[in-house]
Amino acid sequence: MQRVSEFARAKGISRGRAYRLVRSGALPARELSDGSIILEDSALAWQPRRARPLSSRMAWLLLRMLDGEAPAGVRDAERSRLKGHVQGLRESEAPAQLLAQKVSARAHLRAFFAHPEDAGDLRRDDRIALSGVGAPGSGMMAGDVVEGYVDPSVIEQVKSDYLLHEQADGNVRLRVADVHSPGKAALAADLADWGRAREMREADRLIRALLQEK
Repeated sequence: MQRVSEFARAKGISRGRAYRLVRSGALPARELSDGSIILEDSALAWQPRRARPLSSRMAWLLLRMLDGEAPAGVRDAERSRLKGHVQGLRESEAPAQLLAQKVSARAHLRAFFAHPEDAGDLRRDDRIALSGVGAPGSGMMAGDVVEGYVDPSVIEQVKSDYLLHEQADGNVRLRVADVHSPGKAALAADLADWGRAREMREADRLIRALLQEK
């Protein structure tokens, strides 16, 4: 048996959504004499559906909307869907994780290893738009980690200039996309992609602050 608030926290959803699931019958529950609702043990098997990734275009429209921009050339139906995604983030107990799932197609992530002594030069390279760990506003020290966005036309030259070689757990994470100023929402998604507690905490902080401004 589990209280609705505990269930919502464990599943990464809002209490409001959990109560709606109870009312719809999706979660078996019973009401106690004091009016509180307790979920049956069988409800624990329920899992939130993983967010379907948006297209690259829609991903960047959502990120820009979260940053407070009003993207041009957006159809009414698209704008309505984007607002629905924003509302979903508001209702989530893990908004950064949900955002990262939604915008996973925003860029192609490539991981490399670079000599730690080259990290400073990489961060100062104008071809890299810094984001993620170590970027301004991330709340995290970079160390020898370099993370950012690189235009497709220069990625191979950057790789050659710094003798980068592909390594899944490397200290350089470059997202290949035509993006010159990622913004705070993309920064949060990049941090959440690490899947580690500290990065996720900072990512949630950023997203919640953006949602409060809207």
